[in-house]
Amino acid sequence: MLVTDTIVAIASGWGQSAHALIRCSGPGLASTLVPALGSALPGPHGIGAVRVRLAPHIELPSLAIYYQAPRSYTGQDCLELLVPGNPLLLERIIAALTAIPGVREATPGEFSARAYLHGKLTLEQAEAVAATIAARTQDDLDAAASIASGISFDRYRDWTEEVATLLALVEAGVDFTDQEDVVP
Repeated sequence: MLVTDTIVAIASGWGQSAHALIRCSGPGLASTLVPALGSALPGPHGIGAVRVRLAPHIELPSLAIYYQAPRSYTGQDCLELLVPGNPLLLERIIAALTAIPGVREATPGEFSARAYLHGKLTLEQAEAVAATIAARTQDDLDAAASIASGISFDRYRDWTEEVATLLALVEAGVDFTDQEDVVP
C-alpha cells in the first residue's frame, strides 16, 4: 500500500439515496484534484461549493469539506464531497477522479490503515473500525464495541503475560534442572 498517492472511495455506502459522500485522501490533495473540480478547494477545515467535472461540458454541483493535514482522519489532506446519491453519478465521479494521474480507488480499509500509519488510530481502534463495518449481527457489533473499548485487548494482554510467565518458568526448569531453588 502506497501512502504517497491519492485515494478516493464512496464513504456513505452504495445505492440510491438523496446524498452520498465521496472521501479522498493523499498528500498534496488540493493541487492534485483541481483538474476535476471547477474551483479551488475551500480553505483549510472549510466547507464550500465546488463543481465536479464529469466531462468537458458537464459539471456536477457539490459541497466540499476540506481537512488539511495533519488535522484529518488519515493524517493526510482529506476532502469529502457531498453529491447526489445516484449510483450512475457516483461511478462517473469516481471515474473522473481516478482519471487524474496519481489518483486511484481506495482498497477496503485503506483510509483506516493510513490513519493508523500516521498515528491517528491505534491498532485496536483500526481493528474496531474494520469489525464494525464487517458486522452482520448484533453479536458482531457487540464484539466490535468490545474491541473499541479495549476490553478484548486487555484480556489478551493479560493472557499473553500469563503465558510468558509460565513459559519462562518452564524454560528455567529445563535450563537449571540441577538447581532446586530455581523452579517453585
